[in-house]
Amino acid sequence: MPFPAHEILRPDSPVKPAWSLFDTGWYLHRYADARAVCAGKPAEAALDYYLRIGVRLGHSPSPVFDELYYLAENPDIAELVRRGAYSSGFDHFCQHGHRGVSPHWLFNDALYADLYEDMTLEILDAHGCYGRYDHYLRSGQRERRMGHFLFDGMFYRERALEAGITEREIDGPGPYAHFLATLGGGGDELATSTYFDPAWYVEHHPGAKAEILRGRYSAAIQHYLTNTAPEAFDPVPQFSERFYRRRYPDIASAIEAGLYRNAYQQFVQYGCFELRQPSPDIDLAYYRDMHERVRNDLNAGVVRDAFAHLRLIGLKEDMAYCPPEAPPALDEAGTREAFLKKARADLAIFARQGLDFGFGGVPEVSVILVAHNRFELTMRTLASLRRNFAGAIELILVDNASTDDTRRIGTYVRGTRLLRSEQNLGFLRAANLGLAHATAPALLYLNNDVELGFGAVASALRRLNSAGEIGAVGAKIVRSNGLLQEAGSIIWNEGTAVGYLRDAPPLTPEANFVRDVDYCSAVFLLCRTALVKGLGGFDEDFTPAYYEDADLCVRLIGAGYRVVYDPAVTLEHMEFGSAPTTEVSMALMRRGRRIFRDKHKAFLQSQYAPGPQNLIPARSRGQKPRVLFIEDTVPLRRLGSGFVRSNDIVHAIEAAGYEVHVFPINGAPYDYMSLYGELPETVEVLVGQDFMTLPDFLAERREVYDLLWVARTHNLDRVLPLLEQAKISAPIILDTEAIASARDALRFQAFDFTEAFAAEFASAGVAAMVLAVNEREAGLLAASGLAVNVAVLGTVRRPAPTPRGFAERGGLLFVGAVHQADSPNLDALRWYVEEIYPALAEIMGEVPVLHVAGHVARGVGLEGIAERPGIVWHGELDDLTRLYDEARLFIAPTRFAAGTPYKIYEAAGFGLPCVVTPLLAAQLGWADGRELLAANDPRGFAQQIARLYRDEALWTALRHNALAKLAREHRPEDFAARVGEILAVVRG
Repeated sequence: MPFPAHEILRPDSPVKPAWSLFDTGWYLHRYADARAVCAGKPAEAALDYYLRIGVRLGHSPSPVFDELYYLAENPDIAELVRRGAYSSGFDHFCQHGHRGVSPHWLFNDALYADLYEDMTLEILDAHGCYGRYDHYLRSGQRERRMGHFLFDGMFYRERALEAGITEREIDGPGPYAHFLATLGGGGDELATSTYFDPAWYVEHHPGAKAEILRGRYSAAIQHYLTNTAPEAFDPVPQFSERFYRRRYPDIASAIEAGLYRNAYQQFVQYGCFELRQPSPDIDLAYYRDMHERVRNDLNAGVVRDAFAHLRLIGLKEDMAYCPPEAPPALDEAGTREAFLKKARADLAIFARQGLDFGFGGVPEVSVILVAHNRFELTMRTLASLRRNFAGAIELILVDNASTDDTRRIGTYVRGTRLLRSEQNLGFLRAANLGLAHATAPALLYLNNDVELGFGAVASALRRLNSAGEIGAVGAKIVRSNGLLQEAGSIIWNEGTAVGYLRDAPPLTPEANFVRDVDYCSAVFLLCRTALVKGLGGFDEDFTPAYYEDADLCVRLIGAGYRVVYDPAVTLEHMEFGSAPTTEVSMALMRRGRRIFRDKHKAFLQSQYAPGPQNLIPARSRGQKPRVLFIEDTVPLRRLGSGFVRSNDIVHAIEAAGYEVHVFPINGAPYDYMSLYGELPETVEVLVGQDFMTLPDFLAERREVYDLLWVARTHNLDRVLPLLEQAKISAPIILDTEAIASARDALRFQAFDFTEAFAAEFASAGVAAMVLAVNEREAGLLAASGLAVNVAVLGTVRRPAPTPRGFAERGGLLFVGAVHQADSPNLDALRWYVEEIYPALAEIMGEVPVLHVAGHVARGVGLEGIAERPGIVWHGELDDLTRLYDEARLFIAPTRFAAGTPYKIYEAAGFGLPCVVTPLLAAQLGWADGRELLAANDPRGFAQQIARLYRDEALWTALRHNALAKLAREHRPEDFAARVGEILAVVRG
């Protein structure tokens, strides 16, 4: 029953929650008017004054309840108090609010409920606790439970003991109650957690300090948590609110929805676990990965997260928390010497074992290798070649009048065609000598001072054979110091030939996609043998060397063939390893350039002029139009949530003949294997870029793009000002993926859809075309009067049913990504656990096990789900085939969502019948009882599960119908053609 404040505060009240305290001493110290009236009177006079007068003046009865905060945060309650329904905010809290409303700015009732699954009202009632705050005051504050993201009871206790406060003084009321009682007492404010520094706060926010001195706030932490500009104040020197909001704009909507007061709250509760960057100069991932102690302390639970570790330990011990701006460059003279030493160290191996290049039948590749001395380098190169490719190699070794042990190389290398020259012919003429003996369909020019990367020869052969118009394939060449020599090469219009990205790290995004180029170095150049022979090999005008490979590639291009750079073909090169000095090499290069310029005047007229503004256009040959594809992150299929469809779109754009550059606006904190393994080889994946770097990126590439494809409407709002600033006028395709306002209208009861829709698409008018994922959402866009073309681009899924039949399967399956705490998938799982499962247990008795798989963002709590009996949590899996083959049916109890649910397409594609909500069925356009089963309430959903789980004929029919639907309406070839049509319409 409700207990009004005037009853619950009386000394003889039978109900005594810990929060029902009237603290006479604190009250009289806090309120001067009460102190004046009650002076010299009995102690009970203060309580009487509070109940008669103080409640009308906005007084609080004790330090653990803040009347003014309670009314300010709950205007509906304030209105009830104004009307006389309650005598005060505290009166409302006593009667009703203690069951879910936060009573103080330093306690968050919802957070306490989310963090601790035993804090349900039912459990609390059973244990005689009057709400979560009662529990926290009685025991939670002493149990290291978190009642607020900025209060750590044990942390505060340690600071208080250091300040000379006794254990008895702290432990009597508890650290939380003790801290509140000290506020406004005139002493120094002690820090309540490592996440807030009150001394730094008042020093760096003079406005806040002034407000505290005027008495408007009792402490720095109160000012921080209750001021009206939560984004304007940083809590510690290591966090920048402004930076974090710009760096991670995805949290803006959560702040607007009231889930967080500011960005720092999101960071402390979730972002620190995700290793998000708190300020420009702090990289938590680097801090964790670079220090074993940090990892050990985190694993041992010494600290909560990497940010806390940095503030508590790392800063004091001067532990590095961000990478140096540029890693120290390795001295190339030293690395060249190390390369040589490794080669010399292997000589004893070859003396005993040798190398065998013998083969039977027809060779797959002829390798021409020219050697002049440097025996150890040649042997290391040949050993690398033999290890690299197990197929038949016709090795043509030209000894160019060597005077060292190269003269005896035939003793150690068997199965080679060894050609000797009595004089040093130079590389060019010696290579032409070897060309006459090449019989394989593919010819590899290979320097004798390299070490091949994994699968280099096989990768190059695959690329050469992938298209008849490819005449040559070149490699990503890394120098001995670990930096690039070239990632393909550019020929400028004045004849200069430059290795693209020289001195850049090999993992630079621009170096890691396949493209046609002007030429590739003959350090490793795989060509069609007949084509090279038809062109007469290297032009001997360039004797002894340099520019002969550029000349050959230009002649290949002139003959109608392509020269392709393939980053899968890698090698380490000891540059100038065979030259007597680098000065000699440079002189030969200058001579070769003069010859090349005179010979290829017509070719050079069509080349770009040298300059940084032309670097991106010049790095690729051909006239492919370029598309900048902007997404939240690199669209990896395992991320779900629309990224599967974005992945398919990138593939389709590339297949339509476009050069695609993928820009992850929120960054891409994923492993390189995933980043480069799920998108076409010709796509530039801009790893390392994000919203913070986007202005500079757009400025550098202002003239590069023919079209922009922006995935998700919120990203258009973010990039549009930057596009205007960079003066980029390329047409824009806005792919909505899902209409967020339509989803939120289902989620929130009091929701103005018209206003939200207008805000969501306020920038859409600049787009040349707006895409919806289904006809339903296309209708919403068309009905809005949006003055742009609206088109539908659906989803692709090829049927690939797993083989097991009905009787061989068991259990339920749910697959879905959980990117944030308000995720529709997380809500669906909670609904299943809390309401559908009990109904299913009543209907079936023994409930089938539910298997759950999918990506979960770090910091998102799964309390009450992952550990629940009857649920097996698999987490993120690269291959779900086994789960789809073993489960009997798929469930999707989704209550709010937009777009179309790819997980249903995927499940149906694997041949697994589905039980879904009518919402999802409508988004799919699939019929209840034909392609799936649907229900909207917990018991109905449970009944559909039980029905389908037991009925093999129904199961078989739904499986067949859904597979047929996919085969008719979601074919990859139709999807690719649709993307091609959209691109053609937009480009005119």
